[in-house]
Amino acid sequence: MADDGKRTGKRAEGTRDGSGAVFLIKPVSKRFGLDYLHISLIILVIVLVALAFSFSNFKPSILAHNCQYGVVNNTCATPKYNSSEAISAAERILAGYSTINSSLSLLPYYSLVNQSRAYYLLNGSEWLVVIPYINPYTKEVVNTSMILYASNLTLAEPFMQMIGPILKTQNRVISPGTIDLSGKTACANKTPIPVYYITDPYAPGALRDIGAGINASSRFGSSINVSYMFIFAGYSVPFYSTYGANTTQALGEYLACASAQPRFPAFVANLSKVYFGNPISNTTLYSVAVGSGLDMGSFSACMDNVSLKLDYQSKLAQYYNITTAAPAFVTNCKYLSIPETLNETISYALKNAS
Repeated sequence: MADDGKRTGKRAEGTRDGSGAVFLIKPVSKRFGLDYLHISLIILVIVLVALAFSFSNFKPSILAHNCQYGVVNNTCATPKYNSSEAISAAERILAGYSTINSSLSLLPYYSLVNQSRAYYLLNGSEWLVVIPYINPYTKEVVNTSMILYASNLTLAEPFMQMIGPILKTQNRVISPGTIDLSGKTACANKTPIPVYYITDPYAPGALRDIGAGINASSRFGSSINVSYMFIFAGYSVPFYSTYGANTTQALGEYLACASAQPRFPAFVANLSKVYFGNPISNTTLYSVAVGSGLDMGSFSACMDNVSLKLDYQSKLAQYYNITTAAPAFVTNCKYLSIPETLNETISYALKNAS
């Protein structure tokens, strides 16, 4: 038993955790006095410090779809102007094409500005504005585009290599077929709203396009009041040397006075049968007036003061900056359109009448 007790005592001296297992911790070297456990703890502390430093400098990446205008240097791009302002600038540039004496003048009236889209170009710091356009001849819808400088929204590149507008205006294309005239306000009356047809009587299609006003009067009834105004501009000038001023201007004078009467549509229809692009004699014009059933008493009174009437009409055209005298309509004192888009403009004007 004594031997057993001694053995038991020795076993107890060799036990550290009560399980009989013995842990031996050996020093790495006698010189530094470090053991493997302490080295492991030191390495763990170093790793934790490194992780803490890494997290302190970690910045979450910017996802492109969370940035409306894209990412620059891992930061959401913030252009000086937004997409709405870019589209508005493009609409003003588009309106300038109405002043070009070419087929490009049709662009403002056949552009679907209510479907315009703008894209910010990061690399060039520019805006790309895409505007759908209806080809008036094929009726096909295609996209036109222009690139604007992001710094000031001026035109950088127009309509895929087309020429830019010659005159820069503050006018703006605000609806399909409709240009808002800068600095002009809507007329005071809500209805009927005035509609002015302004043209040089010798402009191509001038007589034909009177029909657009006549048809609009029939379609919109008492909601509008159409007036016809005739000015002598570039299309009339070549005739002065050959026919003289009196004969040249007689066509405009007869049209101005006949337009004030209910039988004006009949007068235009009969006039179209004898008009072939050159001035018509006073005798022929008078015969057309009588044959169209005009009230000749009122007509003669109008002709006695027709020069004042034409002078007023010329000043009105100047006020609206209509200088080319190609057929145009001004609706509710501020909306410009061509005969082909008159109905769209009148509908827009009536919808937005005060």
